[in-house]
Amino acid sequence: MSRQALARITGLLYALNIVLGIVGLTWQRQGHPGADAMIIAGAAEYAIVVLLLGRLFEPAGRALSWTVAAIGVAACAVSATVPLHLIKTSANLILVFGPYCIGLGIVIVRSGMMPRIIGYLLVVGGLSWLSFALPDLSHRIAPWNTVVGGLPELILTLWLIAFGVRARAAERS
Repeated sequence: MSRQALARITGLLYALNIVLGIVGLTWQRQGHPGADAMIIAGAAEYAIVVLLLGRLFEPAGRALSWTVAAIGVAACAVSATVPLHLIKTSANLILVFGPYCIGLGIVIVRSGMMPRIIGYLLVVGGLSWLSFALPDLSHRIAPWNTVVGGLPELILTLWLIAFGVRARAAERS
C-alpha cells in the first residue's frame, strides 16, 4: 500500500473515531445503555488509528514513531478502563492522551511529511489534555482545554483525508 493511501485510510478511520467518541460521550451523558460499549469500541478503533499513524510516520525515525504509538495504545487501554469500571478517579482520563499527542506532534515536525504547524498544534493540544490531571483547573478553563486539545486532532484528520502526506519527504527520511 502506498504511503498516500495509508494516510487517507488513517484519516478516514480517525474521522470515524471522532464520531464514535462524540456518540459515546453523548450517550454517556444521556444514560444510554450502549454508552460503555461505544466508548470501548472507540478506544479499540483509536488503537488501530494509532498503529496506522505509527506505520505512516516511520520515516521520522522508526524507534520514535513506534515508541509514540506504544504510548498511544497504552492511552487507549487506560481510557477503556473507565467504562469497564476498573479504576476510579476524579480526573478525566482524556489526560492520558496528552503524552501521545505531544509525541505525535514531535514525530510530525521531525518527519516533514506534512506542515510542521500541525505538529506544533498537536504538542499544544497534548499539553491541553494534560490539564485534565487537575480537575479544578480543567473545570475552570473548560471548554477551552477541550477545544485546544481537540482542534489539532481534527486538523490532522482533515489534512490526512484531503492531502495525505508529502511523498518526497517520506522517501528522503
